[in-house]
Order: sequence, then C-alpha cells, then structure tokens
Amino acid sequence: MKKEEIKEILSRYVNGQCTDEEKAWIETWYINFQSGLENDLSDVDVENDLQEIFQSFSESRKTKVSLIWLRSVAAAVFFAVVSIIGYSYLKKANTAPTFHQVQKQENDISPGSNKATLTLADGSTISLDDSNNGEIAEQHGLKISKTEDGRIIYTTSPPSQETEESSLITYNEIKTPKGGQYEIVLPDGTKVWLNAASSLKYPVVFKGNERKVELTGEAYFEVTSINKNGLVPFIVQTSLQQIKVLGTAFNINAYADEQSTKTTLLHGSVKIIPQSNSLRTDDSFLLKPGQESKLSKDKISVTEVNTAEAIAWKNGMFYFQDSDIRSVMRQLSRWYNVEVEFEGKLPNITLWGEIHRDVNASKALKILEYFNLKYRIENKNDVKKIIISS
Repeated sequence: MKKEEIKEILSRYVNGQCTDEEKAWIETWYINFQSGLENDLSDVDVENDLQEIFQSFSESRKTKVSLIWLRSVAAAVFFAVVSIIGYSYLKKANTAPTFHQVQKQENDISPGSNKATLTLADGSTISLDDSNNGEIAEQHGLKISKTEDGRIIYTTSPPSQETEESSLITYNEIKTPKGGQYEIVLPDGTKVWLNAASSLKYPVVFKGNERKVELTGEAYFEVTSINKNGLVPFIVQTSLQQIKVLGTAFNINAYADEQSTKTTLLHGSVKIIPQSNSLRTDDSFLLKPGQESKLSKDKISVTEVNTAEAIAWKNGMFYFQDSDIRSVMRQLSRWYNVEVEFEGKLPNITLWGEIHRDVNASKALKILEYFNLKYRIENKNDVKKIIISS
C-alpha cells in the first residue's frame, strides 16, 4: 500500500469514515506495532502524517473522545480518539494532546460482576452470588434454578393440585447492589437484564389478564408476546410511568438520581402511560423502534436515538455520547460501587467514548485525562471515593 493511501485511510479513521475492512487493517497494524512486528509504513512517516491529520481536526473535535479497549492475547490495548495509532506516536513525540501518566493506583477498584439477592414470597432471601448452580427453590409448581453462566430461570415442575394458597398471586423480588448485575428469565419466558443498583418485583406465576412487574433502577427487557394464557399485555411499572407491551425489546433507565426516566425501544411497540401528578394518564403515547422517551415529573419528550448507547451496559460496555461529566460519573459510581466527589469548578464539556466494563476503575477513568481532568481514588474506613478536579 502506498504512503498516500495509508495517509488517506488514517484520516478517514480519525473522522469515523473508514469501512469495516479499513478499520480492521488499521487496528491490526497497531497490534503488530505493539508487538514489534514489521508494518508497511515507517515510524517517522506515520508520525508525520498523524501530526498533519491531527492539526486539521483537533480544533473542531477537541471536546470529543472515543476510547476503545481491544484484547490481544496478552492484554487490553488503550486507544484514544486521536486515532488508534496516533496516541502512541503523539505521546512519544510529546505533542498535543497531552495525556497524563497514570500512576499505579493503590486504592484501585475492581469492576462489578454478577451479584444479586432473590427474595421469595415467603420472605426468605437467597444470595445468588454465593449459592451453588442448579435448583435453588420451588414455588407453586415452578423450579427456580441458577445456571452456570449466571442467570435465574423458572421451569415447570411436575403438576400438583392447586390449593387456595397457591391460587393467590404472590411476588418474588430480585435486587442487584452497586457493583452488581444479573439476568433472569421470568416464569412467562420474558428475559430481563438488571443493571447495578436495581430491583425487579414480579409474580411467582403470571395470572389473569396482565403480566405486571415493578422496576427500580435500570433493566433491559425482551418480552415474550404469548404465554400460556395467550396474548396478555406485559406491564412495567416505575415511579413515573407505566409501560404496556406485547412482544418487544426495550430498555428502561429509572434511577432515582437521574433527572428523567428514559425508555428506549429497539423493536416492537410500547405504550408509555405517565404516572406523575403533574401529567395526565391520557397524555400516553406510543414509542416507535429507534425512539427514546424522557419523562420527568412535568415534562415528556421523544427523540430518535442511537439505541446502542442505551443497551451498551447490557453488552458489557460504557457508551458515552455527548454525556456530561456528572452523568458519566453516576454510571461509574454504580458499577464500581464507589462514591464520587467533585472539587472546584469543572469545565463545560461533553464526553464521547466506549469503555469495557470489565476493567478496573483506574483504566475506565483514563477518559478524563483527555480533558485535563484529574482524579484520585481514596479509601477511608472501607469507603472508596473517586475525587474529580480540573
């Protein structure tokens, strides 16, 4: 490949215009470079070309950053938006942008994992991260099992005669702590992924003319359209809204510390019914695939969105797109089970980027360095805190 062709590909990569084949070539090139293997272009040529490319776009895109964590056989490789290759060369050349050296963090924080507690209708509690795989309980003709890959599933056990007690609707509840997540397959086959610091309350057996669950926090739903009773609406209740669906996939972010409840529809159709005193239930509306609703106590808005951002957490990623620093740190706080504190006045910036959720906090926090933001991790009395300053 000629030098001018490589330079053109690098420029397109930086601006997000590469084809999948070109992107794969650049990323393979970088891995080879890290491994000391020979590449098509000399170090000097690449450095000079990247300097020229960076100068042409740095002013217009200086507030955007994309972090990608790629795995080679040995370790994860950090890439900055300047370009996958550019970060390495620009850092060696001591030219803009400046990336601060990250010292080893004595108080580093491990990422979250599959953690949850299951509270049964009789009040007994099961720690799912401590319990063995296999059957963990049986209720009303249903076996509750924990799978090897960290899920809770309900399966029908041999039929038994229904008693007056078993004919009543009783509820189980699954809760994830900060630093935890969990997947559950409900008795009707609906799949639910719970994010950190979330809970889902649901009937042990779905009966009657609706399937209703209650959510706090964040969850991604893949709802089965038909259960044994036929077409029965599936209803998700949160503090600000009620959602009615049949068969569909959607994400709900209903954390109490967020300014609004977000519902993002991937496919199917959902009906949003406000539950706020400031909004009437007849203000209900339908979401279309690719749309996201934001519902606060007194306001509703619907926009077209990139649904990948809403479900990135479910796919093991943080995905930031024009996200303010406080929003970013709320997500990190939940996943790393850590308090966050801000010192001084922070710049008015928005962050873009992707980070894998399976890295330690110090690696995830590298995104802050691009904006000359500083951080430190403190651990006092077994309480870990991330302190952000400019």
